[in-house]
Amino acid sequence: MRRKGYTKDEIRQMRTERKTLKPKVDGVPELAYQKVLGDLIAAGHLVFTGIGLPETNVIVKTEPSTIQPLDGFVAETTTIQFSTLQRKGLETRPHVVGYITSGHENDPKIRVKGWFNKDGNIRIELVI
Repeated sequence: MRRKGYTKDEIRQMRTERKTLKPKVDGVPELAYQKVLGDLIAAGHLVFTGIGLPETNVIVKTEPSTIQPLDGFVAETTTIQFSTLQRKGLETRPHVVGYITSGHENDPKIRVKGWFNKDGNIRIELVI
């Protein structure tokens, strides 16, 4: 299912609202919380590609982890499973594609391409 893209005005509004957010946990300094959130400059969506079956083909499952977390933390394991169709003889197409939109008037919409590497890293490309 395709999501409606963000407008530049929506990005600017999200950026303004983010700067007013306060930590929901007592004892977390507001400055540290804002640093973790970061300064929003762009936002968008990614979607899995190459799926030739219904979208239910993508399975995302989060469950408690067996790892013993530090006090005040919860450990979870998230598993993503999906199948893709690749055309024979062609290079591997991106596993995820999407876009980001900046709040700046002069910035174009930027396309995002991503590949899952075997070592667990995600390689991304930003293209216009």
